[in-house]
Amino acid sequence: MSEVFLKLIREELSTSKLGLLTRQKYLELESKVCKATMRIHELDDVSLQVLLGAIKRISSDLERYAEIRLMKSRIASDVHENNVDYDVIKAATTLVRVEKSVISPFVVKHAGKVSYLFTKPCTVGSRVFKKNDISELTVVETIVASIYECGRVLEKPVVKMISTS
Repeated sequence: MSEVFLKLIREELSTSKLGLLTRQKYLELESKVCKATMRIHELDDVSLQVLLGAIKRISSDLERYAEIRLMKSRIASDVHENNVDYDVIKAATTLVRVEKSVISPFVVKHAGKVSYLFTKPCTVGSRVFKKNDISELTVVETIVASIYECGRVLEKPVVKMISTS
């Protein structure tokens, strides 16, 4: 079972672009794993231990595969929307952007919160914001607002002036 996922890892590592993981390919992989575990109730103790070892190995292989895909997505210029994990990759990219904002000395911050300009109506937690509202958001709120593409983190005016000239 694990060789299927190792093959995916090898394929992903052999190309410079992010590989296409279609829903069809994903369903085929899922089907293979399901078939292997269908008769789990008939296994003796030794066979069950072997199966549990295989499940742990697959889980580890999947974690490596996910890490590789996320790292490659950071350098890829375009991520195909037909990838099963497109939304995860998009969210990971947003997390990196928010992390950059949190540690950046060029972003307007106060009391550990990030200043955020809302460019459309948005609800973050229990707070409702209108277009053109500016608010101080916690890191978690900034992540949520950024994932929903509600606006942008505010840069210090000097940085904005220099970057536009």
